[in-house]
Amino acid sequence: MSPARTRSAALAVTPDAKPILLEVIDVALSPIPAGELCKIPALGRKLKLAQVKDLLNDEVAAGRIFLWTTAKSKGYWVRDEATVARDRLLQLAGSEALPAKELEQRVAKEAPCIAPKIVKQARSQLEAGKRLRKEAGVIVDVERPQPYLESEITNLLKRFGIEPGAERIRAFLRNDAPQAIAPTLDSAVEDIADKMLAATERLAFSPGASVTFYRLRQDLIMAAVPKDIFDRAALLLQQSRRALLNVHDHAASLPREEQERLVTDGRGTYYVSIVVR
Repeated sequence: MSPARTRSAALAVTPDAKPILLEVIDVALSPIPAGELCKIPALGRKLKLAQVKDLLNDEVAAGRIFLWTTAKSKGYWVRDEATVARDRLLQLAGSEALPAKELEQRVAKEAPCIAPKIVKQARSQLEAGKRLRKEAGVIVDVERPQPYLESEITNLLKRFGIEPGAERIRAFLRNDAPQAIAPTLDSAVEDIADKMLAATERLAFSPGASVTFYRLRQDLIMAAVPKDIFDRAALLLQQSRRALLNVHDHAASLPREEQERLVTDGRGTYYVSIVVR
């Protein structure tokens, strides 16, 4: 065999290389640089950057994975920048009353970084869809307006010399939903659970393969579901034995922002992915 042919054979990519790359990307908590993908131990040997790109090009073209190109966050991930920007906007707007500029800046700078223009586009889309709106100079999530309401109620009462305290206002806002709407919420969880199961089956690389909750959030329907409903739907699928949730082994050591991206039962257990039974 000629030296050239020997070198060519040595550089050949094994058939299992692509599934290995996709599995690593699927469970990643952030975009993985191509240089790190080249060195995955399970591959058996180091790949060249060009080989990794060639293996993943069709997955990127099909929208099954995404190439992040912002600053130091260049890499491959199962979540696209626009969807992550949308999730961050809703999470932050639902927890703090912030002006548009500050909201966008904080969303863009959170790791992994997202280009400001993508964040601005995501906010515009959410406002066009009537999910976000501007009230008294701040951006409000219409489905979770508590931070804005808390601020407005506090300011209104102060004008009359009343200092009720933040906790009393929060307690009032938590308890002002009538019991009559509980069945509707339960029905909504069951409906989302059915849609989550269908999305999981559609997104799995093969029957019985796990799908991370990050990846599920790419689905157009799943992306719009509030986190509490999303978590309850996932837990319902496990309770009804239609799916199995995989526990994250070291969730307690993760930063709060990364814990928020997992499904939790509210009692300290966090789940990273789901498998259809």
